[in-house]
This record gives sequence, structure tokens and C-alpha cells, in this order.
Amino acid sequence: MWAFLKQTSFKIVKDANFLSFAGNLSTALAGLFSFMILLRMLSIHDFGIWILFTTPASLIDMLRFGVTKEALVRYLSGSNTEERKYYLGSAWVVGLLILAGITVILWTVALLIPHALQESGYSLFFTWYPLLGLVTLPWNYAWSIFQADIDFGKILWIRFFNLCSFLVIIFFAYLFIKIDVKMVVLIYIATNLATSLFCVIRKWTGLQYIRHISKEKVVDILKYGRYSMATRIGSSLLKGADSFIISFSAFMGPASVAIYAIPLKYIEFIEIPLLSFATTAFPKLSKMSMENNKEDFKRIYYAYTGPIVYIFILIAAISLVLNKYFILILGGAKYLTTSPHITYVLMVFILYGMLMPLDRFTGVALDSLNRPDKNFQKVAVMTIANILGDVFAIFGLHYLFPSMPPITILLFVAIASIVFSVIGLFIGYHFLKKEIDISFTLIFSKGFAFYKELNKRLKNKEPLFQ
Repeated sequence: MWAFLKQTSFKIVKDANFLSFAGNLSTALAGLFSFMILLRMLSIHDFGIWILFTTPASLIDMLRFGVTKEALVRYLSGSNTEERKYYLGSAWVVGLLILAGITVILWTVALLIPHALQESGYSLFFTWYPLLGLVTLPWNYAWSIFQADIDFGKILWIRFFNLCSFLVIIFFAYLFIKIDVKMVVLIYIATNLATSLFCVIRKWTGLQYIRHISKEKVVDILKYGRYSMATRIGSSLLKGADSFIISFSAFMGPASVAIYAIPLKYIEFIEIPLLSFATTAFPKLSKMSMENNKEDFKRIYYAYTGPIVYIFILIAAISLVLNKYFILILGGAKYLTTSPHITYVLMVFILYGMLMPLDRFTGVALDSLNRPDKNFQKVAVMTIANILGDVFAIFGLHYLFPSMPPITILLFVAIASIVFSVIGLFIGYHFLKKEIDISFTLIFSKGFAFYKELNKRLKNKEPLFQ
């Protein structure tokens, strides 16, 4: 029995899905601890400048790597050695040209209006982001290569080294010396540079192929990347639109934004395993798509979507029982005391969370089939529907029913999330059905069969997801 458990544990730890999950979890924890240390280390003003550095930096990174990352993963996963050289060389040229354009814009603005940027708190971002953008390029390309090769062990080490080196340095700085926000930015750049240099020395980045440029490959990357970039932006708006619109309502106020942030944290938390599974499924599905192997494509799609749907149903059932404890742990007793009905808002988000695997894997499948345009259309419709629902719930309901309490309005905002999810599911399934013969009912039957045969798979040392 002990030998079987040991063997099973070793198999799970070596599994690509587990390594992807471990990478996402370590990233989330390292980011949380860094956030907590900086909050205590920096003054309120300096911490605000740090946020004004990292927030636009994340958005521009989303634009930059949205163009190249998904495209590289898809094309590398089904290419031979010679084609890989040209895809990597072309991707490097595209990435450097995008960064050059961004650098010209940022530094021009910094030269023209330095005092305005200083007063607004954006001076560090406009000055130092181009350097950060350059030093993050190599390790991000290494990440794309390893994702295409389904080598999540190396991705885990890259992410762990990158985030933990920054965390360790600022932790010791917090204990022993006093540093300002500019020094924090320079430490952040230095740790990213160290990560990239390590990847370049190991020849993990594809930089050695930069002279292998193909106009055809550049067009492939840009054609695919424009939709994946737009989808990333749409997904970001989908998550952030609720809080953004709530903040514009004088009636709701900052307190409502704070209350609504707790259920949103639940979604961020359960997205960690979902993102991990989607990350490992994407290169596998892309490879089957490029080989025009429709049967294996459907098998992999069912193998991931079916079991994960049941996992999220179980998570939802447990969360419904323990929802008050989640609020207590994250926000403290004051949130339950001042707004006891927050539990109903969280319950709506828990139900919304059950639909996330179906929506996410529909999008992954469309991207893998080289239809990022359809995935973008799906996300765009969902985003517009969500924004319209939010506007009606926040401003329309208050106008129609002035005495309606803010927490009830927040409940309707949360319900809008379920509505746009259902809309996205129908649209995504419709698009996917046109590309490949997928059965909605088979998702559930295949998922049930997975757990029925799980013990047999473990004993026979078969891959869990194949």
C-alpha cells in the first residue's frame, strides 16, 4: 500500500499538469508576499508609485506577449527543427520591433512632459519600463518554448527563480536597510535580468536563431497574435469592468468596491488550477490541430474538459458550505458584521465558477484550431454583455429603485457575470461545433468515465490526461 502511494505521488508530482499548477501557485504566493512586504516597507506615496509602475507595465506586457506568446506555442508545438528556427527568429524580431516602438513613445513623452509625469507618479514607469521590457524578453521566450514542448518543470524553475529572487532581496532590505521605490524598481529589473541571462546562457530562449527571419513566419505570428492579444485585453476588461464601473457610482462608493473585491478574489483563487490545466492542454491540442488529427484532438479536449468540470462542481459544493469562512479569512469579521449579505454575492460567484472550465476550454480549443478570431469574438461579446449588465445593475436599478441598498445592487452585478458566462458558452460552443464535431453531453460522460477508471490508470502507470 505504501509503495503504491509513493509511486502514485511521484507520478503526480512529475505530471505536466501538476508542474503547471505548482508554477501558477508559487507565482501567486510570491506575488502576495512581495505585495505584503512592499506595503510595509514603502510609504503610502511610494507604494502608490510602485502600483503606477507595475499596473501599466503588466498591461503593456499583455500587449507585447499577446502578439507572440500564443502564436509561438501553437506553431512550435507542431513544427520540425528547421521551421522552429524560423519561427523563433521571426518572433524575436517582432518582439524587438514592438518594444522599440513602445520605447520611442514612452521616452518621447518623458522628454516632453517630465514635470507632469513626476507629479502624477508615472515618471518611473515612463523612464524605466523600456529597460524592464528588454530584460524580460529572453525568459518569456524560454517560457513559450517550454510550454510548446510541455516541459513545465523548467517553466516552474524559471518562474520560481524570477519571483523568489525579488522576494528574498526585498525581504532582507525590509529587515536591514531602508530603500525607496526607485531602488525597488531597479531591484525588480535586476532580478529579471538575472533570470534572462541564465536562460540565454543555457540556450533556452531561441535568441541564437535571431538571424533566421522569414516573412511568411512573421505574417503567421502577426496574423495569429493580433487576435490572441485582443482576446487577452478583452479577458482583462471582463475581470476588471465590474469594479471599474462600481467605482464610478457616487451611490455605491469605495466601500462597495472593497466588498465586491472579496468574491472576485474567490474567482482569482480557483482560476489557478484552471489556468494550469489550460496551459498544458493548449500545446497538445495545437499539435493535433496542425497534424489534422481530429480524433485525437477531440480525445484530448474531452480528457481535460470532462474531469475538470467535475472538479469545479466539487469545489463549488465545498465553497457553498464554507463561504462564510472564506470571507472571514480574507476580509475579517468586519465585512460579515457590516455587510452580512455579502455571502449571497459570493454564492453567485461560486455558481459562476462552475461554468468557467467549459468556457475556458472552449476558448483554448478555438485557439488551438487556429481560430483565435472566433475566440476573440466570443470574449468581445461577453465583455460588452457584462459591461451593459453592470451599467444597468449599478445605475439603472438605482434610478428605478432609489432605496435599493448597495449590497442588493452588487448581487445583480454578480448575476450579470453568470449571464455573460452562459452567453459566452453558447457562442463558443457554436463556433467550436463549426470547426470540429464536439458533443456537449460527451464532456460529462467522458468526465465520469475518467473517474470511474482512475484507479486502474494509476495502477497501470498511464498518463492521467491524454
